[in-house]
Amino acid sequence: MADLLYPANASLYYHNELATVIEHAHGYARIDWNPVPIRSSSLRAVYEHALYLLRDEGFSKILTDHQLMPPVLPRDQEWLTQDWAPRAVHAGYRLCAVVQAYDVLSQLSTQQIVQQITDLPLTIRYFTDSRAAEDWLRCA
Repeated sequence: MADLLYPANASLYYHNELATVIEHAHGYARIDWNPVPIRSSSLRAVYEHALYLLRDEGFSKILTDHQLMPPVLPRDQEWLTQDWAPRAVHAGYRLCAVVQAYDVLSQLSTQQIVQQITDLPLTIRYFTDSRAAEDWLRCA
């Protein structure tokens, strides 16, 4: 594996072929997605580890960088909206910064997920770059 370098205020929490979950010193989890086909088991592992990080550190914020992320399959969209999101909100998840995907189909799959969880007490904002998303999370 290539050497992964992180800023002094961030550390690797979990990594698989699909994404990297980073613990950020400013009190949020960051998920960086890779441009590989989504396998349900890998996607669910990423989200479960993000949930562990929320619980373990008492975080309430996630920055998820979808720029390279492929579309989420319908069965995984259902799992995210019906299973994972309610558990994450119960654990204290309140703010989500999404850096938009380049791929239009990926953007649409994210929008479908967000539309299905509007009844949860979760604020989701979309950004075109990571810096703006980070600034919003630090100030929120």
